[in-house]
Amino acid sequence: MNLDNNMLVSDAMRNSVAGQIEALKSLEARINSSFTAALELLAECRGRAILFGVKQSGLVGQKIAATLDATGLSTHILNAAETWEDNLSMIGPGDVIIMLSYSGRTGELLRLYPAIRQMGNKVIAITGDPVGPVAEQADIVLDASVVESREDREQAPTTYTTVLLAIGDLLAETLIRRRLFSSPQAQQSDQKMVWVRDVIRRGDLATVTPDCSLTQVMQTMTNHRTNLCLVMEGDLLCGIITDGDLRRNLAGVENLKGINARNIMNGAPVCVQENISAEEARLLMKEQGVHTLVVKDRDQNVVGLLNG
Repeated sequence: MNLDNNMLVSDAMRNSVAGQIEALKSLEARINSSFTAALELLAECRGRAILFGVKQSGLVGQKIAATLDATGLSTHILNAAETWEDNLSMIGPGDVIIMLSYSGRTGELLRLYPAIRQMGNKVIAITGDPVGPVAEQADIVLDASVVESREDREQAPTTYTTVLLAIGDLLAETLIRRRLFSSPQAQQSDQKMVWVRDVIRRGDLATVTPDCSLTQVMQTMTNHRTNLCLVMEGDLLCGIITDGDLRRNLAGVENLKGINARNIMNGAPVCVQENISAEEARLLMKEQGVHTLVVKDRDQNVVGLLNG
């Protein structure tokens, strides 16, 4: 590369930096009550901050989610282009939704709004078009607009991603400062709520069918090193069997032949939804006098166990 080409490349780099500096200066002038409202909403969030974005917005959203998570706020980033029914099933009543959109007209985000509105979740839109459709349906709008050439917009909206990152960082930094300089009572109220879905035991649960023999039940519990076994018929929960159930039902029984899971199971186990708080679940355990709850999703499918 000759000297002239080197100078052209250097000039292009300087122009890029200058453009991004100018964009950040413009952002500084646009910080208003909407940013304060977004901060308060995140500080009072009792669930998670769930971010939706596609393409560059989604990639930057991963970094924003990680930064906010470091403040103590539970976060999750979802690709709005994926099956949206699966995405929405993860949203709980205390979650705050953050929509990330460069154009402000992202179709994948717009189709999520009706269901989110029905669930009642608050929405923050961080968008390059503060008056576009994505912004119109949000509760709070943060202006991430930038001036970029058509070529830059189509190839790599670097100035926009710089502004988007800066907004994520300033929210995280002010969230930390808010907690450091607030009263002890406010700090306590700002602590994120723990949800059942975040603390349940999932995965390789001990399960048997109603017709399994007593020997199979005990072997299954032994293999899983657990004191509780789910009795399932397909995806349907029929009951549970605990060590206590075994002792109570088999005390004094001389012949175990013919006894199966259906005969000894508790057919009315205490169940909870995964989107309630862990504190609510703890109180329910105390009220019902149990040490384990069966956790279900909104479709009533078993998703795990919560131990006291």
